[in-house]
Amino acid sequence: MQDIHDIRPPVPVGLDPMIFKIVLMVMGGILFLSLVFFLVKKYLKKKHQPKGLKYLPAPLAPYAAALKQLKLLFQRELTDPRLFYFDLTAVLRHYMGGSFGVNAIEMTSQEFVRCVNTLDLGREIKQDMAVFHKRSDPFKYAGIMPEKDQVKKDLLLIETIIHQIEKDLTKKAESKEGDA
Repeated sequence: MQDIHDIRPPVPVGLDPMIFKIVLMVMGGILFLSLVFFLVKKYLKKKHQPKGLKYLPAPLAPYAAALKQLKLLFQRELTDPRLFYFDLTAVLRHYMGGSFGVNAIEMTSQEFVRCVNTLDLGREIKQDMAVFHKRSDPFKYAGIMPEKDQVKKDLLLIETIIHQIEKDLTKKAESKEGDA
């Protein structure tokens, strides 16, 4: 009798262990390369950081910043009155915002005047600010050209207002210290 030979070899069922090993080796290689890439990137980032920390200078007090900005406005040529008045009102609003904790930059002129009226300021200062805003809005928004003398007067007015407010704040701070 002869042995019976199959015509075809048996069909393997399931996962081939060799393919499984290859897939695991490729995934391990990718994981290893990504880990190496991450570590090299972290090392280079750490290497390029400055050795000594450099701190930013402390911001100027609102009064000092306002005086500095006014000085720059005094020195600037009046080529565009509209831009000049925007900058001038911005100086006043930054000062008020820094001194009283009010978000003055985001307010309209009417809101700003209402807010100023609620603050503990002298009546004359409040009136001067209201008059200034009422007078400067047409220059800023309607394109009306101010007289050259008016620009200098407004610049001096804002400087005077800021000086008066700072004097009042200093007096109030000293009186609180004297009471305590």
